[in-house]
Amino acid sequence: MANLRFLTGGDVAPMRKGGTGMLGEIASRFRQADVSFLNLEHALSEKGELLHGKAFFHRGSPAHLDGLVEAGFSCVNLANNHILDYGESAMSETIQHLEQHAIGHFGAGRNSDEARKSHVVEKNGIRCGFLGYTTTLPIGFAATASSAGVNPIQVYTAYQPRANPFEYPGVTPTIVTRADPAHLQRLQDDVAALARQVDLVFVYVHWGSSMSPYVHDFQREVGKAAIDAGAHAVFGGHQHVVSAIEFHKGCPIVHCSGNLLFDKWEPFFTDETLKTFLFGATLEAGGLRNCYLLPVKNGVGTPPRLLPRHDPLWQEIFDDLQTQCRAFGTKLVAREDAVEVRAG
Repeated sequence: MANLRFLTGGDVAPMRKGGTGMLGEIASRFRQADVSFLNLEHALSEKGELLHGKAFFHRGSPAHLDGLVEAGFSCVNLANNHILDYGESAMSETIQHLEQHAIGHFGAGRNSDEARKSHVVEKNGIRCGFLGYTTTLPIGFAATASSAGVNPIQVYTAYQPRANPFEYPGVTPTIVTRADPAHLQRLQDDVAALARQVDLVFVYVHWGSSMSPYVHDFQREVGKAAIDAGAHAVFGGHQHVVSAIEFHKGCPIVHCSGNLLFDKWEPFFTDETLKTFLFGATLEAGGLRNCYLLPVKNGVGTPPRLLPRHDPLWQEIFDDLQTQCRAFGTKLVAREDAVEVRAG
């Protein structure tokens, strides 16, 4: 079995005038990869109307498909909390455009069966399967047997007092999260079924808390469950800031690589949202090897930019990730051309 080059990045939400050149020099990095994907954060469509009650919303133009084609992505995830901001028609047109441009997609569809469906990429005799899920679920976004939407994982949240609230009123509670057991079992069933058909399984989950690198209990629960069922890597997004990388049974769980290209500057964004990274690896029989990351500056109205080793922002990203990864036993080793990512 030949080795393949794999590369992925953070959330992409273009709103600029055109798509050509939107990823700048990073497009060539993705073109050089044999297998690549990312999370497409919103619809690329001029159809539909804004859903009532959506506080934060955005969408791009069909012209932005040119930027995805230019980078040669194998596929994109659609399971997130913005793909339906402008309704089913906008999402459907986005899927239609992706298919016309031969870009695979997963994580959303016209019904729950389509949303659960995997996308398979075959390269040099190696079959890679992708599944997408989201735990960030605006009302009406979850696909059903008869309605379009995203592939959901419901998460329950409890707030437990740290101390006697009568003695310590207003004390910050402990937040406890867990995935719905039925949804978790469905994920494991889907992963196990896909693992019997392909050589490598990749799972993407839109999860976590916006603007926080904190890794919730449910993220680790879902990530480990996917790997236990046969996944070889799990990737997450939604937080808009970089978060830890951990390993389970030798397989990476990348909790968030931040925003790779995000043109709408939300009122709660900070300079932390400018920090992001690409995650790469060698694909071979049995999993991912030689994992590495490349620090990048998020593109906001401009292309994202690969950072040289001497750039102060490169060092900030490395220092942030090193602190976060250390808590999970993951070791980062700075090299001139990349950062090695190793299980502890």
